[in-house]
Amino acid sequence: MIKTSNPSKTRARRATGGAKWNNAVESRDEQYQLKKNAVIAEAARAFGRSGHQNVSLDEIAKALNVTKPALYYYFRSKQELIYECHELSMRIGDRVLQDAIASESTGYGRIAAFLRNFIITLTDELGAPGVLRDISAMTASDQRKIRERRHRFDLRLRHLVEEGIEDGTIAPCDAKLAVYWFMGPVVSLNEWFSAQGDLTGEQVADVFLSFLARALQQGHVGA
Repeated sequence: MIKTSNPSKTRARRATGGAKWNNAVESRDEQYQLKKNAVIAEAARAFGRSGHQNVSLDEIAKALNVTKPALYYYFRSKQELIYECHELSMRIGDRVLQDAIASESTGYGRIAAFLRNFIITLTDELGAPGVLRDISAMTASDQRKIRERRHRFDLRLRHLVEEGIEDGTIAPCDAKLAVYWFMGPVVSLNEWFSAQGDLTGEQVADVFLSFLARALQQGHVGA
């Protein structure tokens, strides 16, 4: 049975701020980071839902009930904020993947645990609209950083597929194509998932796992 990792959700809450803008914390540094994370999380949801080109910093400030100048205390530009939104998604993915690797002992088990907890985290903690793919609005340097982060993450997932093939929990297949197949719908969650839809994030995750089991364990992904 694949576990839903509570540590992942705890860390995800920490990554997204885990609290409202006005929550009090003891340390000034903690307060600064909490509020900065709140801006990133709100911006990620807004950018993912409407597109970064259609969302102004004024709208983000209004959603957080702060002034626009207050946002510039944390970010020098909208470009920088967009980059931080992508970084947030990557950090969440890294933490959920680390938890899956620590909690499961087989290649398939780790892939399945990661996917289930990542989908639940994105739909529950951050909100599916927070998933971002378009990097065109960032500086060339930041685009390169995100591409490198995504590539490293992709390689880690491919390695887990290869581990599963070696330990017998995944049928022989092309690991690169397998990762493209199961990650495609996840990174496009903002395009089709709705919190007001018929299925919760957890139910969607369970449906995904049923597809994953048939594909990877029964060998229906390109060999």
